[in-house]
Amino acid sequence: MEQLKIEKMRKFYDLFPYPNRPFFLSPKVEAHLTSHGGFAQLISLGRISFAQRLWQMSQSFKKRSKTVNKQEIFMFKGEIEAVFPSSNKILLVGCGTDEPLLFRKLHKKNEILAVDLSRKALRNAKKKISYQRFKNLFTHQESLKKVNFLLGNAEMILKEKALGGFDFIQCFGVLHHQPNPYLLLKAIEERLNPGGALRLMVYSYHGRKLERRIQARYKEMWSSFFEKRFKIKILLNYLQLRVWQFLNYLGFLPATTERFRYLGIGSVSVADALMHPSDQGISLNYFHECALQLGLEMIYCEGKIENMGYQVGFENPIEVWNKLIEADKKQELLTNPIMIYRKGIKIESK
Repeated sequence: MEQLKIEKMRKFYDLFPYPNRPFFLSPKVEAHLTSHGGFAQLISLGRISFAQRLWQMSQSFKKRSKTVNKQEIFMFKGEIEAVFPSSNKILLVGCGTDEPLLFRKLHKKNEILAVDLSRKALRNAKKKISYQRFKNLFTHQESLKKVNFLLGNAEMILKEKALGGFDFIQCFGVLHHQPNPYLLLKAIEERLNPGGALRLMVYSYHGRKLERRIQARYKEMWSSFFEKRFKIKILLNYLQLRVWQFLNYLGFLPATTERFRYLGIGSVSVADALMHPSDQGISLNYFHECALQLGLEMIYCEGKIENMGYQVGFENPIEVWNKLIEADKKQELLTNPIMIYRKGIKIESK
């Protein structure tokens, strides 16, 4: 039964590789500095004020603020590279199409392994890296180092001890789709080196109830994903949703315009939000409890709450986490939460 769910997901992401941005669009590194392994390491080392400034600067770039100092960026990059050396290994679980290029640009020399269930997603990820390499030839930038890719079910792949350990693992938007999230999280924890950091993003539970109700309409259709005419049927339904979202975005459907504005004018994000075959709806605390059972310590979390703005837990992550939980229950959590966990270092007794 679990394998059947995995195959549905594979089919989904082969049809709708996510995110489906054009291969020539390169991620802005400055807006994603908090994704760098060095950001988690700064927090782990207790260098909170520096990590806070890094977060603020990254936010300024996302908002395209004109107050960002390029010299300061250079200084920050040097600092995070110092605490997260090039010898550290990185694992991307459910990498999608964007993460491999982003993490290669963030970590110029580190060894990176990117794992995904979808062949098409990995093909698109490789295209983006190849295009960036080609572009670098003409802009006299440093050539991009190779990223290693593995196709398949991450839970099964990570059981291979030959992979060794990793110092930083990113798992964004993946756990909540798994038939058994705990098993994947356990496999991830086993690959995480002592002292290493795990960066997670999971869907809010209460905030996505309406999305899951819409997804339920396509449940029967996904049950026949192996049939010959399945692809035609699912694509026709997808086109209908695209038209609906286009009208939403233009304001022709006032009852749902604001609620679904976050999906944009219409792209594969519409399919990911409204047609996904494996969006179970799992409470946020479940993921945290699983992490605690595996001996992981939360050292950071963030999320945006209605009328409160971004809540960021640098010095008090559990207190902020509880705020995010309560906001989700009230459907006031405006973003999916991001968490960073640290794996403890075992001290052997003499």
